[in-house]
Amino acid sequence: MYKLSKNVINAPLLLILIISIRIEAQIITIPSPPVIGAKSYLIIDATTNFEIATLDPDLRLPPASITKLMTAYVVFQALKSDQIMLSDEITVSEKAWRAEGSRMFIEVGKKVSVDDLLMGMIVQSGNDASIALAEHIAGNEDLFADIMNQYAYQLNMTNSNFMNASGLPDTNHYSTANDLAILAKAIIKEFPEFYKLYSTKEFTFNNIKQPNRN
Repeated sequence: MYKLSKNVINAPLLLILIISIRIEAQIITIPSPPVIGAKSYLIIDATTNFEIATLDPDLRLPPASITKLMTAYVVFQALKSDQIMLSDEITVSEKAWRAEGSRMFIEVGKKVSVDDLLMGMIVQSGNDASIALAEHIAGNEDLFADIMNQYAYQLNMTNSNFMNASGLPDTNHYSTANDLAILAKAIIKEFPEFYKLYSTKEFTFNNIKQPNRN
């Protein structure tokens, strides 16, 4: 009778060993959640909604300039409905001109297009641009904040409340990582033509060149 060599491993055993090694390799290569100096975060795949890493994603916090995602969403909706146009020329108010914090450096009384203001808000995180856009769409920033909250409700952002278009501090101005992820996904899905603007590396206005604050 023919006998197998002692050095030959039978096929089923070899297959089990290979599968075991592959599974172990996959487990080893899965990275740990990142160590970030933040109170809350949420990292997801926007296409599949797969949660990659998270830390207290429903904690209410001041969203600061991430507020401008909602400001942009309202502007995109106004453009989609033909309420406004990119070519519209907006006269800069004193309130917009005096905006504190990051700015695109618009000047009071001067006319600036919606297109430029949108770039100034998205690329340079301009508080002045945010206020100017809010006033153009709603008449004043308070009414614009009401529109922001209406859209937040429609998107099921249940832990958010907006008091202004720029993200300047206010006790009642808050959001969460989870809500902002909902908003980001909505922008990606509903407005791909504007979403690509967020990758713009720099923008020059009034002879002042500023890099993308992302």
